[in-house]
Amino acid sequence: MSSNIFSFHTFVQAVSGATGSVSAQLLTMPLTTSFTRAQLEDGRARKQGPLDTIIRIFQEEGLQGVYKGAVSTCLCIAVSNFVYFYSFHALKSTRKSGDQKPSTDLLYACIAGSLNVLITNPMWVVNSRLRMAGVNDNSVRYTGQLDGLLRIYREEGLQALWNGTKASLILVSNPAIKFTVYEFLKRRFAKGIALTANRAFVLGACATAIATLITYPIQMVQAKARNSPEQLALNKFALQIYRKNGLIGFFRGLDSKLLQAMLASGFMFLAYEKIAHFVFRILTLYHNK
Repeated sequence: MSSNIFSFHTFVQAVSGATGSVSAQLLTMPLTTSFTRAQLEDGRARKQGPLDTIIRIFQEEGLQGVYKGAVSTCLCIAVSNFVYFYSFHALKSTRKSGDQKPSTDLLYACIAGSLNVLITNPMWVVNSRLRMAGVNDNSVRYTGQLDGLLRIYREEGLQALWNGTKASLILVSNPAIKFTVYEFLKRRFAKGIALTANRAFVLGACATAIATLITYPIQMVQAKARNSPEQLALNKFALQIYRKNGLIGFFRGLDSKLLQAMLASGFMFLAYEKIAHFVFRILTLYHNK
């Protein structure tokens, strides 16, 4: 079993997933900035669409504003997806051949997601604040990930680095649903045939749309918790959102998030499948020499 978990095959899957995720994030970063501002920005027009928000940020802050926190975001995504893909495929490699069921995929996805959250949450706390630096009155400026990690630890304590962890653990359901639906759709519509780029993109986008619509209110609470220096219970953050904006407040930025998530996941699954296929094909040709 250990040889399967610590195998080159699992490592390639993890690197492919991380590379594909970073590539997709760079392509969709303006939309990421748009929905982040919609979730957290105070005192702004909240009825702007994704394109209007991006144009407004570009006019006020330039291209740097649209890509604020891009380095930190890509670093977080690379580490998170490496951990997630490695854990998920390592767990898959332990099951018996032919034992491919949605329930099993869901269990493995939840375990992989939980490991990912516990390991990388401090990085995401810093990233959330870097992306909002100078935007809200209570935002704090950091020079980068390491500076943010050290300053939060010194000024707010170790516990602050895991702000939003409870919401993140609940949100393990998001990638769990996404990967379970993706694996199901792949078995349903691509069984026995090559998974083309178009098919990988569509299947990934559809799986992500379902997961995002189900879990978005929790993402709103998580965003508030990560961006706040206050260490409140999740229900307190949820109550703040409800008091300010009502039920609609839990869906602020959903249009930008849904568009960004579908495009990013579509590109991510496309790149992931093609990179992994390319590497394994090269290795097969090498071993057949």
